[in-house]
Amino acid sequence: MQYRRTAVRVLLFALFGLLIEVFYTATASLVRGHWDMRGGTSPWMMLDYGLLGLAVGPLSGALCAKRIPLALRAVVYMLGIFLVEYVSGVLFTAFGLHIWDYSDLPFNLQGQITAMFIPLWYALGLFVEYLYRRVDACAVVLVRGIGVADLEGIPAK
Repeated sequence: MQYRRTAVRVLLFALFGLLIEVFYTATASLVRGHWDMRGGTSPWMMLDYGLLGLAVGPLSGALCAKRIPLALRAVVYMLGIFLVEYVSGVLFTAFGLHIWDYSDLPFNLQGQITAMFIPLWYALGLFVEYLYRRVDACAVVLVRGIGVADLEGIPAK
């Protein structure tokens, strides 16, 4: 059952990641004056978001067990996001996939990451820690087939 739960968690994180990215890019489009708010992403990004679904649980558990303050945990998550973004960006590019390019932004490293996103990745790290608990609970429900009534303490019929 643990493998199915992990697979469901990875899939949910991959799908949530795509959804968040589409809404983020649509909002950025609006800020640039495009009222159609077209957002986008690449299905290849499911690899990054799915990996996040694998890594955040053990990392969060270890940081919380050591009583690391929330602000410092956010820094660790932010650095992890930068690491995954950089490595996956280099790998994607090596395979001819040009999913993003931050070369035109200041403080970038080979166009794969930019310090401009420090506040964004810091906040996202905190959200991901919170989201992990919710997604993992959903994964348990989906794998076990428990109904919503069971979650609320109401006996299922």
